[in-house]
Amino acid sequence: MHDNGGSTGVPTARRRRVRRRFLTAGLAALLTTTGAVTFTGQPASALLNYVQPVEVAWTDNAQPTRSFTAEDGTLPVGTWETTSGDKHTSRAYFTFDLTRYDGQRIISARAVTGERSVNDCDKPRELQLWRTENPAAAPTWKTAPNTIEKLADISLPDAPCPSTYLSTAITDAVRKAVSERQDKLTLMLRIGEHEDGVHWGRRVKTLGVSLEHNSAPNVPTKLSAGGVACRDDLFIGTTRPELQALLTDPDVNETGGGDQVKATFAWWPADRPAERTEFEYPYTMSSGYWFRYTVPDGVMVHGGTYAFSVRATDQYGDTSDWSPECRFTVDTQRPAAPTVTSTDYPAAPYQPTAFGPNIPGKFTFSANGSDDVKSYHYWGYDGSGQVDADGLGGSATATYTPKSAGPHRLWVYSVDRTGNRSQTVEYYFYVQQTAPRITDANPTGAIGEPRELTFSPGMENVVEYTWRLNDGEPATVSAAADGTAKVTITPRQAGSNKVTVTSRTADGLPSGEAIYYFYLATKPTVTSPEYPTDATDGALVGTPGTFTFAPGMAGVTEYVWSVNGGEQHTVAARKDGTASVTFTPTWGGLQWMEVFSRTADGVESETTSAYFVAVSHAPEVSSADYPMYQESGGPAATGQFTFHPAREGVSEYVYDFGDGPQTVAAGVDGTATISWTPGSYPVDSSGWVRLTVREKMGDIVSDETEYSFILGKLAPTVASEDYPAGGGGTGGGPGIPGQFTLTAHMPGTTEFVYRYGDEEQTVPAGADGTATITLTPYEGGNYLFVSSRTASGITSGEDYYYFYVANPS
Repeated sequence: MHDNGGSTGVPTARRRRVRRRFLTAGLAALLTTTGAVTFTGQPASALLNYVQPVEVAWTDNAQPTRSFTAEDGTLPVGTWETTSGDKHTSRAYFTFDLTRYDGQRIISARAVTGERSVNDCDKPRELQLWRTENPAAAPTWKTAPNTIEKLADISLPDAPCPSTYLSTAITDAVRKAVSERQDKLTLMLRIGEHEDGVHWGRRVKTLGVSLEHNSAPNVPTKLSAGGVACRDDLFIGTTRPELQALLTDPDVNETGGGDQVKATFAWWPADRPAERTEFEYPYTMSSGYWFRYTVPDGVMVHGGTYAFSVRATDQYGDTSDWSPECRFTVDTQRPAAPTVTSTDYPAAPYQPTAFGPNIPGKFTFSANGSDDVKSYHYWGYDGSGQVDADGLGGSATATYTPKSAGPHRLWVYSVDRTGNRSQTVEYYFYVQQTAPRITDANPTGAIGEPRELTFSPGMENVVEYTWRLNDGEPATVSAAADGTAKVTITPRQAGSNKVTVTSRTADGLPSGEAIYYFYLATKPTVTSPEYPTDATDGALVGTPGTFTFAPGMAGVTEYVWSVNGGEQHTVAARKDGTASVTFTPTWGGLQWMEVFSRTADGVESETTSAYFVAVSHAPEVSSADYPMYQESGGPAATGQFTFHPAREGVSEYVYDFGDGPQTVAAGVDGTATISWTPGSYPVDSSGWVRLTVREKMGDIVSDETEYSFILGKLAPTVASEDYPAGGGGTGGGPGIPGQFTLTAHMPGTTEFVYRYGDEEQTVPAGADGTATITLTPYEGGNYLFVSSRTASGITSGEDYYYFYVANPS
């Protein structure tokens, strides 16, 4: 049973850059979706769009005055019966909007539909496609539009029944309708000869059109010549200008790309259009590409006026109209160097009497006979700019402000309407000194002491001064009748200071800037009887030194000091402003102490750096058992070390093997000898041992001597007749046990520690310091790691024994 009703909508037409064929499988898949959709997207030419109808209706001879819309995207065609046995004959109408394709070339068009159901698949398909007149209203059986022509019999005997995909070419019909500028195209589906036979009836899907079409490229835009956009009265400064245009195509795909296009450039003398020259690009580029063409040498001349135009052609051969022509005149002649004059700042050697630093002056630039100068460009020590001429070939006036007194230069060149630059002219002028003078009534004043400064004018009619101390806020003071002014400053910044001053006249003219520099010496002094601060040799390392600080400014209440860039310390000053600290050097050589002072108000002085020398008296160390920087001895191997004094009067030595300091008394000759028995081999330092030694002379402790050496491993050795080192034994093999003899080299060894694989094992050492173990090797390379241990737990270094076991087969 068929119910009438329903309506729909359609996906927007898909777009791609290149022309392509729509895949049958893709259309078939599209046609299997339920529901119809309306066409809402913009067309994308030079590609295939699946276009949905804007109006869909079917008619029924049993209800001749009614029109029906598609139900679930399907429509009855031919004769069908209701459940009560009533017969109905239907036809389907599909109207397509062609306005989007007006003026376009239709490349191909196919009508596409499909069958939802068929009354009797034993009967041949008699589906017909007709073009009709465009109905003014929804068609009914009674008001059906007149047929114009039959377009196709969609019999397709080889297609399945029902077939989800039925297609036929309608290119000529669509092309004709578009060429006739028809707004719409209406197609009708009906059954042919057996239209009134129930067995031939079927239900079809909404018919669409697979349409391939192309728009001509847009007219090229944004023409330019010689890098200048086209305009009226255009001048070009070269006889080989580069002509340029932007080419676009209206066919845009979903990623924003368009058809491939190429340009044809045409140019000619403006008064001789018959001498037209054309150049067509031999290749295409993407839409939106800037095409460029450089005119050959020797064909354009200075003073000639020319025109050019550009046309676009797409990849399908469709062409745009020629662009509006762009005219230009070739001008390769540079303008003359301009002249420069100024009454405010006349050319050297004259000097102005009223102008000075920071006072703007006017400079006039003239074309010097060139009638096409358009602008002037200038720059100097204190800025740059550009001014337009007051007319073509006219002059211009620029305002320029020199910032300092003395000689100045202004560089100027002119530019004509073409863009040609003249040579650069240099204008020399002087700027008079107008800065005030500064007089200090207390030039030797200390930090924190007031100073009276007098400002005297450097120009006439000064009414006020603006001054600033260091980085403080500017202040203004009025001038007296004689043009001077006085201010009092109390500087509190140690070291370099400056006062800057400018003046202003009653007419508002500023002066140049005056700068007065003065220095406030605030550094404290540092003295020491033990360690002179003139970098000569001082006391021995370990001798306490007294360092006395004396102030370099008034009101000092404390000092902040540090040695060798270390931690800062603070010491209070005595009533006389001095302070003393004690420091004991622990190493020899040049050292430095940094000190600055501070007042109760928080004013800090400059920092003094005092250099002094502590004399080294580090002892010497010798050992025959463990020579310096050499490998010898080993764990549990006792060795002797002798300490030799650097100075007379040594009473004892402090030494450390890394396990804590120990002392030994010096003999009558000042030397001392110790015995040292190493513990376990130091794996983490690869055997290196660091011995440090200091000598003591009463309470004075010297700087340290470092004595480094390498402790031997004294690792056991391994021997095996069954499996010799490296391999090559005559006996044994994979899985065959063999004996290995371990021999100790560390004194007091009581056991061996060995690893074969992942497991660590021990074996007691015999009285002769050896032990024999049995191992069952595997094929290939084998490693046996061994070390020894004493009863007290001292462990030797570890070594390995490598042997190779081959498979005898």
